[in-house]
Amino acid sequence: MGETDDGQERSLYVDQERYHASSHGEFQCRDCHHDAKGDPHPEKLSAVDCTGCHEEAAIEFSEGVHGRLLMSGAANAPTCSSCHTTHEIKSAADTTSSVHAMNVPQTCERCHLQSKITDIPTGDQGAKHYNQGVHAKALAEGNDLAASCDDCHDSHRILPKSDPNSKIFRFNISKTCGQCHDDIAAEYDASIHRVGVKEGEFSSATCINCHEAHRALSASDPDSPTHPLNAPDQLCASCHAAGLLNKRPGLSENLFDSYKDSYHGLANSRGSAVAANCNSCHGIHDIRSKTDPKSSVHAANVQKTCAQCHFKVTEAFASSYTHGKLGSLEQKISSIVRVIYIYLIILVIGGMVVHNLIIWFAYVRVKYRAHKKEKTIARFDTAWVIQHIIVFISFTILVITGFALKFPQMSWVKLLMNLGLTENLRAILHRSAAIGLLGGGLYHLWCLFFVRRWHGELKELTLRLSDFRHFYQNMRYHLGLDAERPLFERYGYVEKAEYWALVWGTVMMAITGFILWFPTIATRFMPPWIIKVSETIHFYEAVLATLAIVLYHMFFAIFHPANYPLNLTGFTGKISEEEVKERFPMWYQKLKLKDQEPPAEE
Repeated sequence: MGETDDGQERSLYVDQERYHASSHGEFQCRDCHHDAKGDPHPEKLSAVDCTGCHEEAAIEFSEGVHGRLLMSGAANAPTCSSCHTTHEIKSAADTTSSVHAMNVPQTCERCHLQSKITDIPTGDQGAKHYNQGVHAKALAEGNDLAASCDDCHDSHRILPKSDPNSKIFRFNISKTCGQCHDDIAAEYDASIHRVGVKEGEFSSATCINCHEAHRALSASDPDSPTHPLNAPDQLCASCHAAGLLNKRPGLSENLFDSYKDSYHGLANSRGSAVAANCNSCHGIHDIRSKTDPKSSVHAANVQKTCAQCHFKVTEAFASSYTHGKLGSLEQKISSIVRVIYIYLIILVIGGMVVHNLIIWFAYVRVKYRAHKKEKTIARFDTAWVIQHIIVFISFTILVITGFALKFPQMSWVKLLMNLGLTENLRAILHRSAAIGLLGGGLYHLWCLFFVRRWHGELKELTLRLSDFRHFYQNMRYHLGLDAERPLFERYGYVEKAEYWALVWGTVMMAITGFILWFPTIATRFMPPWIIKVSETIHFYEAVLATLAIVLYHMFFAIFHPANYPLNLTGFTGKISEEEVKERFPMWYQKLKLKDQEPPAEE
């Protein structure tokens, strides 16, 4: 037994068979252990000096962090034998060698995965992260060409990343990776990122900014930052969502926000791996300035770039999707529309809330008188009921699937996604519901103009000056300022307002919806800004319609004290005779005058 420098015992036994099979097998012991003289030789021998034979490697080692640690006297500092072993040293070409490419990671792990070693830096647990990456997996599968520790850090002259001569210094990283990925390195070297690195821009991306230093994962791995679903938020946003970087000349200040607010960004956030991400348009390694003629987003190339996903792309369509700054024509028009809609929503929805609260508080003072058995009158025929059900179902689906796209981070949206509402399914449901709503609208038009019993229906629904008078009288009645309620015809101002609001909303949503559904066709006949403006109208019209239904229609259908818990007329077509007498006295009088009072139903 012998003793190490730190006082620990170690075996001095040398397996002759293994020694003779090593690279030094032909040497005598004293060739390395010069002070092993006498018989017996001194119990404690001086450390072996490899410099005599391996001068170049020794010089490189002394210049690196390992050699510096050794010379500083740090405990547990690595020596030649730490990596090459002592008496079983083999060529790096030998698959059983500790420094063979397949075994280098395990050799480095002897120090860099041992938390007990405190005298040397363990970095960012590089060895542990390396074992999770594609390089380690490739080595494990028998690919000895896959990168191991010494391919990036060098074998003997291991320098810190802060040293300009280091292979992992940020200016040298692409060259280091290019040892294996030469084609990709060539693409990167022509990119705007590499230009920034050469100019000393420390915010400019190198290989490890995107692929990580040790834990390099495949882009197909869901945990990889380069995965299509992760790249925008985990990679590009780290630089391009930063206001300071985006204030550089030629970059828009809302680069990332404008992407996240587009269909591409929203669909990507919802888990669509096929929706365009940053790389889809700008490239992966060969990202260039938009002023570069070779750039995929250069004005001359954008149309071709869009054509990777879109069919029959027009020049106008290609120019409609942009990270353009505020002040461009598209943004100006969109901003104007946005402001108009914000005030419209405040005015309309605010007015509805005040109107409904007045009526609700009035009916709270009155006991709800339920009638178990009521005589009924047919208010709507079967066609009306079918149309109402179609609108109810399609509108509900449109609201859920539309806002699910716009607000992917909402908890209820994430719940739906976990239940299977993928982006592809959401898009199918949304468009199917849109077709259903339009189908119900066409069915309604057909009934209005071609069904005999519907003749005069449109006239009954037309707004008149008397409706404004009825509104005034109704508010006075429910405020307790008037003893009599207005004498409504078959449809009062409430039903008429809801009807024409539905017509308006359906038309606007249909027009803008088809523009967004078929943008390449739309931009053949319309200016490019129509896409952005349609997005704005579609969203704010959806907000307006949803709030109107929730705060206005649902009030009269469900929460109105006279109708709670549910007004079944829209689903049965029947209305009680007493309600007709009370709410629509003029219609009831007309029924009597025509001597066509319908038979009462139990």
